[in-house]
Amino acid sequence: MKYVALVLLLFTGASLFSQPVSLILAPQATAAETRAAAILKSYLGKLTPQPITVTREPKSEPVPPAIFIGQSPASQAQGFIFPDKMAEDALFLHGKGGMVALGGEGEKGAEYAAYSLLELLGCRRFSPRDTLIPKLETIQLPVLPARVETPAFPYRELWYEPAMDDSWARWHKLKTHTQKNKEWGMFVHTFDKLCPQNQYFKEHPEYFSFNGAQYSPGQLCLSNDTVFQIVVASLRAAIAQNPEAKYWSVSQNDNYDYCKCLRCAASDRKYGSTAGSLLLFVNRVAREFPNKVISTLAYQYTRKAPNGLKPEPNVNICLCSIECNRGNPIEEGCADFANDVREWSALTSNLMIWDYVVQFRSYFGPFPNWKTLQPNLRFFQKNQVQMMFEQGSGRDRSEFSDMRAYLLAKLMWNPNASQDSILADFRKGYYGEYAGFVDRHIKDQIRRMEKHGKKLWIYDVPQNEPFVRDSFYYRMMNFDQGMSKPSDPKLERRMRPIVLVELFSFLENMKSVPTRGDDFLARNAYMMFRFDTSGLHNMFNSFEQWCSEVGMNHLNENRYTPAQYVKDFREFLARIRDAAESIALNVQLAEPASPQYASGKAEVLTDQLVGETDYRYNW
Repeated sequence: MKYVALVLLLFTGASLFSQPVSLILAPQATAAETRAAAILKSYLGKLTPQPITVTREPKSEPVPPAIFIGQSPASQAQGFIFPDKMAEDALFLHGKGGMVALGGEGEKGAEYAAYSLLELLGCRRFSPRDTLIPKLETIQLPVLPARVETPAFPYRELWYEPAMDDSWARWHKLKTHTQKNKEWGMFVHTFDKLCPQNQYFKEHPEYFSFNGAQYSPGQLCLSNDTVFQIVVASLRAAIAQNPEAKYWSVSQNDNYDYCKCLRCAASDRKYGSTAGSLLLFVNRVAREFPNKVISTLAYQYTRKAPNGLKPEPNVNICLCSIECNRGNPIEEGCADFANDVREWSALTSNLMIWDYVVQFRSYFGPFPNWKTLQPNLRFFQKNQVQMMFEQGSGRDRSEFSDMRAYLLAKLMWNPNASQDSILADFRKGYYGEYAGFVDRHIKDQIRRMEKHGKKLWIYDVPQNEPFVRDSFYYRMMNFDQGMSKPSDPKLERRMRPIVLVELFSFLENMKSVPTRGDDFLARNAYMMFRFDTSGLHNMFNSFEQWCSEVGMNHLNENRYTPAQYVKDFREFLARIRDAAESIALNVQLAEPASPQYASGKAEVLTDQLVGETDYRYNW
């Protein structure tokens, strides 16, 4: 018999003498509990060579290691008492004597408890590409005081590349992309879907915005009764096609062209906000659909809460923080938006925050917002926000997108968790031997951003960010000093996006290097740019190749590709070499220049720097 056992151990990794890990389901296990058992069986089978068994009614008294999934006679016999009732998605864990009981509320609570237990055993899902499963000889189940974890926000959605993977999102207790598509029949900026301007504007311009002089198709006239009837009919038809969807957005288009006709303007004056006419309209629509949640935006011109007008109980307010400086927490750096949160929270408990956590114009640009993420989520929790939507770079990878998504997922579940511990754990498991370098690199970004006044905007470019310009030549020349080539190809792949961000920042800043001056590096950059471009061509080749290798497919939200960027940059070089040969003349302006660009200085017209189609570059 011992030879059979040895053969089994060598070829299957299992021993006849290993104590099985018992997964014990309740006799009437829920779908979530059954799914939790399957998840545990799959991961535990990779963690340990011990056999994993699943049973509903054990014939004998369980012995350690045993995991009880859901309340059952067997769990009660071991002294595990489950809570009578928990909030939706809440999880329960209790461990003692080499056994653990776990469960949860709703469709996902027990599954979330299983993921939490796996993390306690050392497993991690850093990204859809990077999973850590340690190898253990035997499973030692932890001692855990009985605890219930209730999510800070009942609705948690993360618009970041890792969260596009449903299995990663479920592990991190987030709304999955698949769930989102089922639950939302329409999602934001829907006026044109509900009352299309290409269908109605030509014959009925009065259905649309009046700006005081003429009609415009930018937004709807919300005091027009026919518009209301059209929107309700369109919405009713859409719901008939998708009756299971819970949320339906009736919300402004993405522009400022709101209606200023006499009736709309009167409503806005009455309620002290341009949200007045909007909320009157949305409330009226919501009353037509009492079994659905009608969501609308408090965005840009409708951000300020109205006075004396409350949303209907089935109206969801999605309040957007698009204007805020990301260099400071919202309470410190965006007091007007913080006040908007408080005022909307006083009007309704059905409040959603749409927050922004990435540099949209430049996914490769440094964006050190690390000190703001946790304080902002704590502030939203304090003000009874129920739904969180954190918008990152969507389906595209971006600067530190894996680490930022990981952190945000943990903090949306519990804003009071230790951010330092979460990040240290991620760096150690994801970056390995380079964890210390990454920590120092991010702290240096934060230090330089704070030195330049804590200004960080979601629509800017590296060339205009003072903290990026600060010593960028030095940083690029010394970026990888003292770093040996990773021995593990995985580590090289994980470090490559950091190098790409620095390379991109270097290239972007070189577009505005001085044509004169005493700075040695600036003069050398100037020479490379205008005359000796061999080094630049090598950079371009590396940039495009590395982007492809790590899956960084777009440079901004407009889906600008690395290949197009390289093509455009090479054309820019040709123009700037021509400019370098021009003669700088003393320009006299017939009329004063606008201070909006280059502070109105005339000399920028002949400084031999070439502008681009984007006004942020050398205009």
